[in-house]
Amino acid sequence: MAKIPIIILTGFLGSGKTTLLSEILRFNANKKISVIINEFGEVGLDNSIINQEIMHTEEKTLLLQGGCVCCNKREDLIESLRDIIDRVPDKSLDYIIIETTGLANPAPILFSIQSDPVLQHHFFIKEILTCIDCLNVALHLKNEEALSQMMLADRIILTKQDICDDIKECENLIASHNILAQIIPEENLDFSRFLDSKTPYYDSNRGVNYRSKDYASHTNNTHSLSIVFKGGIDWEAFCVWLSALLYKYGEDILRIKGILDTNEEYPVAINGVQHIMHPPTHLKEWLEKRESEIIIIFRNLQKEVIKKSFESFCGLDKKNIIERT
Repeated sequence: MAKIPIIILTGFLGSGKTTLLSEILRFNANKKISVIINEFGEVGLDNSIINQEIMHTEEKTLLLQGGCVCCNKREDLIESLRDIIDRVPDKSLDYIIIETTGLANPAPILFSIQSDPVLQHHFFIKEILTCIDCLNVALHLKNEEALSQMMLADRIILTKQDICDDIKECENLIASHNILAQIIPEENLDFSRFLDSKTPYYDSNRGVNYRSKDYASHTNNTHSLSIVFKGGIDWEAFCVWLSALLYKYGEDILRIKGILDTNEEYPVAINGVQHIMHPPTHLKEWLEKRESEIIIIFRNLQKEVIKKSFESFCGLDKKNIIERT
């Protein structure tokens, strides 16, 4: 049977994520959704909503000796998800939504699910969804947890936009930290179709969904790199290069996404948070030209180090590299 998609809903304290969750559930009462909440939030959720079950958990993190923060195991979520497997043996759920505490880094949740042999067989992470309060974007950028939530997001929902003077400036500021994220004002959301939207592995208009054409990263130590090239790449050589890169610089490689031509009929999509990689996905078709594209968001590293190692290790002919930023 198909794996159950998981949406990780995060956002700093007071960003409106519980209100957003309430609206998602209200407009999707026809779907079977299980919700795991690490904090009760400002808005109560009605457990009697048709086909939806709300589970409250107390955050329990297992600190692994010698590991980085993104590799800490979230025991509370592992227990809750295994409990869902036991109670829903036929996996007749449409979605699971995990609402994190306002101070949570999403990376340990990814690690907990993808490193557990039972959970990875039953679930997959569809996306990291982050709420950001328009009025406090600059303030949140000074907070390490809030910054992590922003930089690791696939979709960013702007809340309180009705009382914000400059939405465009908010978008620019956020995009300068995460060029891969879709940034959507809450007032523009269609909640009835919200859960069924495409995952941001790629969108319907181009290969990789990113915004570097419109915004450039201008933070002191956070940068983005885009490499577009023609011709196939050796998948095994690429995997060895990526593994070596993440092993050495994993905590500084914040996001990596791409679509690769591996000399097969269909392209392969890759997606990772720090050194936690999602399983690669085979797409059904090439949307535009048959070109590979890799985008990396990183900090405290030089672009040239990544470029040169990629080119030399993967044996690319420089004449086939058509864009590098």
